[in-house]
Amino acid sequence: MRVDVHNKRARKLIEDYNLSEEEVRQIIAAARINLATFDPAYRANVTQLSEDLDRSRPTIYNWADRALEATVASLRNIRTGRPPKERATVRRARSNALSDGR
Repeated sequence: MRVDVHNKRARKLIEDYNLSEEEVRQIIAAARINLATFDPAYRANVTQLSEDLDRSRPTIYNWADRALEATVASLRNIRTGRPPKERATVRRARSNALSDGR
């Protein structure tokens, strides 16, 4: 599998994270397997991917599983909506500090 990145965003991410060509290929393989798992319209040939990357099928599946675990963990940690309100004690302490001239 030859990595030929024409996408500006992909080039930026590769540069920002200092990704090697091997790492980019692993990311692509993991993404294809996970997409094929969750989207019935998408097809990924694991045998072809493993041959292209010169890795075993179990290795390809392990990459995909680890990528999926990381994705799920990060999605669960994303905070949405409004930030939580400040607690009253913090506000009082802050206003007391301001009124004391600190």
